[in-house]
Amino acid sequence: MNIPRIGKQKALIPLTLLCGVAIAQTGTTLPDAFNTNALQWVADLGSHQYTIPLIDNGRLFIGINDHGIEHPAVKASGGGILMCLDAITGTPEWQLPIPRYEEGDIAPSHYNRWKCGVCSRPAIDDRHLYIVGPRGDVLCIDRNGQADGNNGPFKNEAEYMEVPGYALQKSDGDIIWKYNFVEQNNVVPHDVCGSSPLLIGDYLYACTSNGQDNKHRYIVNPEAPALIALHKTTGRLAATEQEGISERTFHCNWSSPVEARINNKPVVLFGGGDGILYAFEALSVMPDNPAKLRKVWQYDCCPARYRLKDGQPAIYSKHSRRTPAGPSEIIAIPKVVGNRVYVAIGQSPNHGPGQGLLTCLDVSTGNKIWESAEVDRTTAMPAIHNGLLFISDYSGKLSCLDAETGQLHWQHDMESGSWHASPIVADGRVYISTEKRVLWILAAEKEKRVLNRSRVKSPTITPLVENGVFYLPTQKRLYALKAPWLNTPMENQR
Repeated sequence: MNIPRIGKQKALIPLTLLCGVAIAQTGTTLPDAFNTNALQWVADLGSHQYTIPLIDNGRLFIGINDHGIEHPAVKASGGGILMCLDAITGTPEWQLPIPRYEEGDIAPSHYNRWKCGVCSRPAIDDRHLYIVGPRGDVLCIDRNGQADGNNGPFKNEAEYMEVPGYALQKSDGDIIWKYNFVEQNNVVPHDVCGSSPLLIGDYLYACTSNGQDNKHRYIVNPEAPALIALHKTTGRLAATEQEGISERTFHCNWSSPVEARINNKPVVLFGGGDGILYAFEALSVMPDNPAKLRKVWQYDCCPARYRLKDGQPAIYSKHSRRTPAGPSEIIAIPKVVGNRVYVAIGQSPNHGPGQGLLTCLDVSTGNKIWESAEVDRTTAMPAIHNGLLFISDYSGKLSCLDAETGQLHWQHDMESGSWHASPIVADGRVYISTEKRVLWILAAEKEKRVLNRSRVKSPTITPLVENGVFYLPTQKRLYALKAPWLNTPMENQR
């Protein structure tokens, strides 16, 4: 059996079947829960990555870091890459390298240092992709790359890739416009620019990752917006949130905005670094000057009992002083299902596990429907299937709750925390991985039933099922598997 392997070898690499595990010549293993005959291709990524692939019109887009980059001019710098692959064959079509921005000593900032690369899943329309880049840029990118020429107004891709004089090739990305919120809005991101933009109509909404200084002492610019809106065609700033989110932020703003509807009109839901979920009216007209995003409602997902102790502000957990109690922000992406939104609170995984809260709200009013303290700190977005809600947390629990009432049906001890992935449901099975490189598969049912427990060479990110293919991203490689194997039975292992 020959499996296309995309990456350094750029060649077909035979896989050897050993005890039901597919092993490439480099030692890459596929979890033994999977039928190796279903494996279509494997793509090398970087050293670690955190974005869910996006499939659109036969193409796969994924953000990674630039470890092991193959480019005629750009060298690895600890920066990122937006990759475009053929979704069926895994063949690379184009890539946009974004070299690491060297901050120097000019500001008390603390981002671009962890070599996480592009941590943004693209928003997409018929012609363009939109991402939040690791330098604090919001980028509009031609979905065809340079294959149809260097479209503008932005024409300086070679300079942007820090290889002036380089002659662009069809395999390079094509930037249409860029907007830098670090320069334009005095934003100081913390750790990473770690969110994905939202496209509604002609407007793009992006979280800025505004946060603390490099010593974790204070918010560098509490006046900077946590959320901005840009016109998708021109990249002009249309509006900013002015609710004081940054001033109240505990650590940083990393959640991604999502769309919901009130009376059939679009609204933008945004989880703040202050623990509050906000609903803003979506823009319909480009203002002459940048406007204020109009708030529809807000709900504090971090209750007073977490924020206060003996009438005083409770201690916020830090990497240097971990505590399981205290307040938390919203990092998880809110999950909208019909007229409900589900959102969980959490902190950076460096702060350790601790008390969390999962809240279900009415989208129209922002009123609470139910809440559950059974879910600890998490960055996971819930998966909802047949009235059941599945969510993982840092404490190592996978919880199954009633999506209507919040009643806990069961919890499963995964033996390790989970922060780099959210659970998904496919073919009646729940898939979730842990930081100790174990992929768990459970039945998506009211009664707990473990189907498989597999060791993975590197932790898996949130999988994606699209067009009959199961895409399993790990921090180092991306596997594409044909979906019919999902219907094969799995033995109850424990």
